[in-house]
Amino acid sequence: MAKPIRFTPKNCRSGWRINIPSKISETGKRQQLFYRTQKLALAAADDLKKKLEIFGVQTRAIGPTLAEQATAAAALLRPYGIDLMEAARIVAAMRDRDSASRILSDATAIWLAACAGLRPRTLVNYKITADRLDNALGKRLLSTITAEELQAVLVPAGKSGAAVMGELRNAKAFWRFSARRGWCEAKTFGGVEAPKSGRDAKEIAILTPAEAEILLRTAETHFPQAVASFALQLFAGIRVEEITRMDSEHVTADGIDLPAIVTKKGRRRHITPSPTLAAWLKKHPFEPCSNWRETSAACRRLAGWDVVSVILRERVKVGTMEPMEAPHLGRWPQNAMRHSHASYAVASGVPLESLLFEFGHAGSPTLLRQHYVGRASKKQALEYFAIAPQGEEIQRLEVVA
Repeated sequence: MAKPIRFTPKNCRSGWRINIPSKISETGKRQQLFYRTQKLALAAADDLKKKLEIFGVQTRAIGPTLAEQATAAAALLRPYGIDLMEAARIVAAMRDRDSASRILSDATAIWLAACAGLRPRTLVNYKITADRLDNALGKRLLSTITAEELQAVLVPAGKSGAAVMGELRNAKAFWRFSARRGWCEAKTFGGVEAPKSGRDAKEIAILTPAEAEILLRTAETHFPQAVASFALQLFAGIRVEEITRMDSEHVTADGIDLPAIVTKKGRRRHITPSPTLAAWLKKHPFEPCSNWRETSAACRRLAGWDVVSVILRERVKVGTMEPMEAPHLGRWPQNAMRHSHASYAVASGVPLESLLFEFGHAGSPTLLRQHYVGRASKKQALEYFAIAPQGEEIQRLEVVA
């Protein structure tokens, strides 16, 4: 039986000495601590005994270096409302999932082998889809692939038609095959959207004033670091990809300056904030939101939209969050915030020519007129631009007749 650790101070030529065994020493080696008086040595011994009672032989892990790292880690996690233990559980769960996953190219090979008895034409189509996935994501673990990445591979921008729909069906069959074996999550594929038909592509979808307010209130409560980014999209129509390239210096008291390196079209834009946007930016100054896409997805899912959120999924998986109710607002409409701002701005009397410049379009405002004129009423525009930060009011908007 090992001798109990007593931390008894010993009087020696160099003062009062306490011996620290290697198994609980911060360095992993035997240490000797010296104190000028017996009183100081006894106090230190009592502190060491308490740590040993609480942490056992892991006492050595609570050293200055680890304490500094824990403090820095806690600061990084604070904006997300996650503590160190929850972060550790999430990482452990991700590691467990990844260890059970498969490299995509290996998974497609197993899938094709399992489908060997199907019709030759079906196998050819499956092979085409498998090759497309392998070429783009073949070296990736299935568990790390997102719906956005699958969307980019299977439904490239501007592509539609029967061929794309066929590949989507094939890829879905492969993903379900893999999910049944625990290599990935079946619901990830639910975030992949089918291409719009020619008729659908002419229609835009906007948020109601109530839906926009719910989104902002959810951000204020759960992800305050994301509020300004949502406000810039809802009340200035800034594109998602532009938000991810913006820095705090681009939003000042003089307005919003988007240099060519930020804008989609490579043309500088300047936007003068409306009273609504100014109120939001005053209370929530803009700072780049790290991991914006995941933070945005989590906020929209909490607000009730059918959006895949890795952040929330991991919290539920490790038990730090209760399972959420089914989304009640349906699929998130494409470019919903940009379309909402334009529709309500036009309804409030903003000239199409002004909107043309703020949106970064060139040429005739015909396209804007087709999409946004008559899309919202003046009453809805008043409600929309009256949405204010918690505890504040917006000066009544004057709608141009």
